[in-house]
Amino acid sequence: MIKEEIIGIKEQIESILLLGGDEIKIRDLSKFFSVSIEKILQILEELKKERFNTGINIEIDQEIVYLITNPRCGEIVNLYFKQDVKPKKLSNAALETLSIIAYRQPITKSEIEAVRGVSTDRVVQTLEERKFIRICGKRETIGRPNLYEITDKFLGYLGISSVEELPQYEDMKEKLNGTNENK
Repeated sequence: MIKEEIIGIKEQIESILLLGGDEIKIRDLSKFFSVSIEKILQILEELKKERFNTGINIEIDQEIVYLITNPRCGEIVNLYFKQDVKPKKLSNAALETLSIIAYRQPITKSEIEAVRGVSTDRVVQTLEERKFIRICGKRETIGRPNLYEITDKFLGYLGISSVEELPQYEDMKEKLNGTNENK
């Protein structure tokens, strides 16, 4: 009996996610279904595992949950939509910040700023709003600053499925240095 109830809730949650957009709050699902947040998280994790090898994945980001395209399908999705609408381009500051986060994650905002040499408040906020980065914890130091990491949505934007597919940092550094020496 309980198993059937969970399966019913799971299917219903999946339907809500499909139509709900980016801002489905986990606590709202808990209240609506009169189920504990822990139980909702368990159901969402099950859905996430079940959908892993499909075209649509589930992203759980702290207090919200939403659907994303599978990062492995990013290239074909970008090719298809490039016909009519190009995805919003990222600014150089955003790309630079994302690169730093991708290669050094988890990383704090002050560590990003130390590499970039400028404030990153607005850039980080924009990247969080676009769901390209997320807070993944706190650094155990004075002030307990947030730690940031990239998301599957960003990987999908690049058309790759994992950080391992990014060019190796040292290889890119050598290519860039070689390019600069030849000028």
